[in-house]
Amino acid sequence: MRKVMKEHRKRSNVKEERKRQLFIRIGLTVLILLVLAGAGGFLYTFTHPLKLKGGVIEHEMGEAFDPMDQIKKVWFGKPEEVSVKSSVDISKEGDYPIVYTWRNHSEKAVVKVRDTTPPDLEVKDYTTDMTEEIKPEMFVEKTEDLSDVTVRFAEEGSWDEEGNYTVEILAEDASGNQTVKDAVLTRKKDTQKPEIQGVQDLTVKQGKVLDFSQGVTVTDDMDPSPSLEIHSENVDLAVPGSYQAVYTAKDRSGNQEEIVQNITVEANPEWDEKIVYLTFDDGPSDNTKKILDILDQYKVKGTFFVTGNNQKKNDLIRLAYEKGHSIGLHTYTHDYASVYASEENYFKDLQEISDMVENVTGEKSCLIRFPGGSSNTISKKYVPGLMTRLTKAVQEKGYQYFDWNCDSTDASGNNVPEEKLVAEATSSCAKHINILMHDTDAKDTTVKALPKIIEHYRKLGYAFKGLTIDSYAPHHHVNN
Repeated sequence: MRKVMKEHRKRSNVKEERKRQLFIRIGLTVLILLVLAGAGGFLYTFTHPLKLKGGVIEHEMGEAFDPMDQIKKVWFGKPEEVSVKSSVDISKEGDYPIVYTWRNHSEKAVVKVRDTTPPDLEVKDYTTDMTEEIKPEMFVEKTEDLSDVTVRFAEEGSWDEEGNYTVEILAEDASGNQTVKDAVLTRKKDTQKPEIQGVQDLTVKQGKVLDFSQGVTVTDDMDPSPSLEIHSENVDLAVPGSYQAVYTAKDRSGNQEEIVQNITVEANPEWDEKIVYLTFDDGPSDNTKKILDILDQYKVKGTFFVTGNNQKKNDLIRLAYEKGHSIGLHTYTHDYASVYASEENYFKDLQEISDMVENVTGEKSCLIRFPGGSSNTISKKYVPGLMTRLTKAVQEKGYQYFDWNCDSTDASGNNVPEEKLVAEATSSCAKHINILMHDTDAKDTTVKALPKIIEHYRKLGYAFKGLTIDSYAPHHHVNN
């Protein structure tokens, strides 16, 4: 019995020893693994001291981006020691690489800039007639987004009857984000006539040039662009009498308004006379004095379209004015590139020459001659359509522009033969003759030709007068 028990204890001790040895081996194994893991972790940390929050960074387009915010940890260092190489454009969707470097260690990431924010949309209600085509833009007060926004109806509807309709306006940005809002469309029949403003009865002198559309406007409660027709074909400004011009405005719904303008044309004493207007451009100069002496000799009047280019001779402008000649405005600079650079430039130059003449004579002049005439094409080189606007604008401002219907051709060069100048300047047989000449220092032959020109027309019974605002004004065909 003892022997059995002894054997049992012996076997129990062996089992305990084996179990102890097993625990020791397991413990050693775990310890070894922990040591290896710690060593591996240390090695990894040593070889990868820079740790980011992630390799892919999702970022909303338009929001501020600070690459330093993506640094999670810098082992053995500080985040501010990290350098960053990045080309992230927060205004544009895309995938942008970014590289973080600390000492000799680098980590890469990708910043995915995306637009997930729908556009802001403000809508408004819209009231219109039964004829206007309905478009989604009519209901948009404002849209805002980082990219281009298009608007459309969320659903197309039928809005052909009178009444109120709820319409859904959809705004979509370039990334496909959408915003939908409701607005109210009101359709109703338009029975109100358009209104014509600015039409007044007129009394003008015979020969006056009228722009019948000047100062006339048309408005309508629903149509932003009502039509206007002016029937003035029965008005003969060359013959004294009473006339009517008819203004007819019509909106898109067919409503029509009509106004009659009464025009009285008074007899112009000059109109029945045969008159020559001797005009001289580009002065003053020493030749201006010679021309004034000739005009005195023949007791005739002329017109001088002056510039500001020779102001040391401005005393001759004053002398011409005091002798009863007319003073007109040519330009201050006579520089085509500057004068015709814009409508604003032209009127700036005109104001300067106007002020100069008023300072010299004490009287404001309303007589204009465009450089090159109203038919010039050089202005098209600078501003297409400029002369079309200027010829209307100067008259709206109270000026009258004078071209010519007889050209002496002295502008073709200096020292043009006297015989040619006389031949060209005496070639007209019109009732009212406006002769283009020049009085600069280079126009000596013009001075020599002038007496023969005067004598020719005097024999034919013409009077010689200076221009006034009511004088016959030849206007060329506008080519720009």
